[in-house]
Amino acid sequence: MLDACFSQKRRRAGNNDFCDAHRVHPKTCFLSEEAVKAAEQWVEQLRPSKGKGPAKQGGNDDQDDVVEDGMKLPNSVLESCQDSFKAADERRTKASTRYFTDTGLMALVCRHDRVLWMVNMTSAGEKQYYALALVLELLKHLPPDVSIGLLYDVACNFERSCRLYGFLGEHLRRFR
Repeated sequence: MLDACFSQKRRRAGNNDFCDAHRVHPKTCFLSEEAVKAAEQWVEQLRPSKGKGPAKQGGNDDQDDVVEDGMKLPNSVLESCQDSFKAADERRTKASTRYFTDTGLMALVCRHDRVLWMVNMTSAGEKQYYALALVLELLKHLPPDVSIGLLYDVACNFERSCRLYGFLGEHLRRFR
């Protein structure tokens, strides 16, 4: 399971954003800042900037309402889900980057609710690259023939992005 929590924040400390000494325990469950940054850059490289992405297939017209390649739901349902998620996000700012260095945590847990890995989120919202960084870390630790079940509250949009932009490449077929 994968999800974010915006109740765990770290306040900005003036000019020095991190007031804690930089220590990394050898058995930390937190991904490094470098791993998260690499996932962010990969997403930016694969996904065109806003307004330059693939044309949306669909809209309100029933003739345009199709099931995109690999998806199980028509695009009208996916777009409606995405719109409601954005609308919910816009009504409530979860964490301001003006006041907080870390705005929340995202965790990947096993079916027994044990933390596998976590990331400190530094943006005001739940960006896909955080989820992608955690999933990529998981893939490093599993044999290539293992199937993976992933629960995520916005899994439909995460899968759609993975299919549109090729985020997980051939690994996407492993997810159920």
